[in-house]
Amino acid sequence: MARMQSADLKYAWICVGVMLAAMVAVWPFAELPYADDWAYSYMALRLARTGQLVYNGWESAMLIPHTYWGALFIRLFGFSFSCLRMSTLPFAAGSAGMCYPVMRRLGLEPSAAVLGTLLVTLSPVFLPVSVSFMSDVPSVFFTLLSIYALMHAAANSAPVSESREAFRPERSAWLWLAVGVLSGFLGGIDRQVVWLVPLLVLPYLAWLRRRRQEFVVVALGSWVVVVVGIVVMTGWFNRQPFTLYQFPLLGEVRLAISKPALELNMAARTGLMMLFLVLPAAVPLVISAAIATLRGTRSRKVLVGTLLAALSVALLIHPSLASIPWIASSLNWEGINGTAALPGRPVVLIRPVRVIAAVSVYVAAALIVSELWDRRNRLSRVLHFFVEPPESQFCLAAMSLFGAGFMALMMIRAARIDIFDRYFLPALPWLAALPLVWHQSTRSQGGRQPRAMFAAWGLLAIYALYAIAGTQDVMSLARARADAAARLEAAGVRRTAIDAGFEYDGWTELLGGGHANHRFVLNPPGAFHRELGLFPSVKPVYRLEYAPAADSVATPFGSVPYVSLLPPFRKQVCMDRIVHP
Repeated sequence: MARMQSADLKYAWICVGVMLAAMVAVWPFAELPYADDWAYSYMALRLARTGQLVYNGWESAMLIPHTYWGALFIRLFGFSFSCLRMSTLPFAAGSAGMCYPVMRRLGLEPSAAVLGTLLVTLSPVFLPVSVSFMSDVPSVFFTLLSIYALMHAAANSAPVSESREAFRPERSAWLWLAVGVLSGFLGGIDRQVVWLVPLLVLPYLAWLRRRRQEFVVVALGSWVVVVVGIVVMTGWFNRQPFTLYQFPLLGEVRLAISKPALELNMAARTGLMMLFLVLPAAVPLVISAAIATLRGTRSRKVLVGTLLAALSVALLIHPSLASIPWIASSLNWEGINGTAALPGRPVVLIRPVRVIAAVSVYVAAALIVSELWDRRNRLSRVLHFFVEPPESQFCLAAMSLFGAGFMALMMIRAARIDIFDRYFLPALPWLAALPLVWHQSTRSQGGRQPRAMFAAWGLLAIYALYAIAGTQDVMSLARARADAAARLEAAGVRRTAIDAGFEYDGWTELLGGGHANHRFVLNPPGAFHRELGLFPSVKPVYRLEYAPAADSVATPFGSVPYVSLLPPFRKQVCMDRIVHP
């Protein structure tokens, strides 16, 4: 046992080391915010200077630990966007370090657990936010820590026999339970979705350990405390000025039910996008399913053929279906964050690449459906699996409960707000583990396909290289944008007269007006002005862009060149003047 634990510790550190090496490779030093962290950075800066936690019209997450953590770094090292990026590093490393043991707890062999961990941490959705001051990575860390601790608590409370009295005398169960509850609640007052871990897993573990009275009492008591804390904190958050109002869950459910077409469309796009993100982990299962189809019954071949024929017809009718991403944000045609970072960015994911990726996902989906259809007689066991999971698989059951609840919540929220790919990061470890666990179980039944894992590692390498290149591209672009904006300001151009992209403009608005003009800000009343834009202080005369557009002309300021790992490898940020009609 000691040797196995030592080996697991070594593999976990390898995962951390690989992820840290990738973070260094992208060189994430740029004095410009990334995505939404202009708002979070301003909160941390204001807290460090005034001691006040103040929202600014862009936050739907509570961000309490996040803001205090950022303020601590500002107090220690001074304010800079690079400093705040480095504050995320411990959570990124912690996510990698926690993901591996969680994968092992789910029943994966060491090599598969390493594959799943690197698939999460080197994902083109995870890596960009790991070198930002976004709250997504801390939410992944707290989610994994809470799940891991609660798994340990339940494992250390396992009965050693069928006797009602015979239990392992593990006092550490209570310590692990406390860690799971506290980390779940703390993560929730950072990003509320983390609360799903204690909300769903605690009562489930109480059910699984229902023969141990003291564990049930403590687990359910902890659950009640968490619920009360959630009610109190949600009420407090909704009373804070310039927060985005949190709509009641019941109302959100009713809204989702009233929009079935939207929900179906969103569910389909989410399923395809999630399969694309975990495709390296699904490769062994897909290969096994393809072999089984070729050797299988005629009905299975007809099913796969019908699905592929339907796919072909759909692509002929709607060619846009043969294109990623199905859910945008991090993964866009132009690179990480698309044109939000810079108008006119050249397309990186050219159409042949998008078609190959999309068709691969569709074919994989058809083969997985055929595998499910072939095992439909076993689907009746799913309910029994959750009610009475084998002792070796209760961790998989508990995490599956969280994963299913998380995905359902995202679909409910999709009825009112835009859903981005990075929102699904807390569920990505579970989604990556599922096909690996499935393949491992079929392999143990005689379906061994050793070369399939080589294909999985090869595809993972492609994903990781794109994530590194894409993140390096957006960071190099950020440095060029910051340089170009600084040149304009040095020439006497007011900051409010410069449109340097979403993040720059957001920071400009906060420096001048203190808050964004968002439609979901209900407190204070009248804060939102419908006739104004999101950043009303910004009245651009100059715009940073890749090349002059139809409504802009080149200026004597010229451009700032930068080097990218993505083609075209030499790019530039032009400082153009907007021409009003």
